[in-house]
Amino acid sequence: MDKEEILNKYRSENNDEGKNHENNHADDQGFYALCFLALLIMMYQIFNNLPFGDITALLFAFMATGGFSRYRLRKEKGILYFSIVNSFLCAAFLIWYILQTI
Repeated sequence: MDKEEILNKYRSENNDEGKNHENNHADDQGFYALCFLALLIMMYQIFNNLPFGDITALLFAFMATGGFSRYRLRKEKGILYFSIVNSFLCAAFLIWYILQTI
């Protein structure tokens, strides 16, 4: 393969590493903001003696879904186990929250 073939192949894939990096960075920043806000809401709920399993269940659902997506791509057992544990924790916190609020 000569230089032009490689460049044409790269252009045809339409994969811009700079944009991918920017998107990943923006997603990371959004995740940090989500976690910080979730922490503040849970602290408020605990301080006011309110049930707080709802926010926790959402965070575990987010991590489980992301983990299952990564597992489909990488097929790593550790990611699968992590996702299964997060799924169980999500269900447990959701059930706990529902039982507290009925």
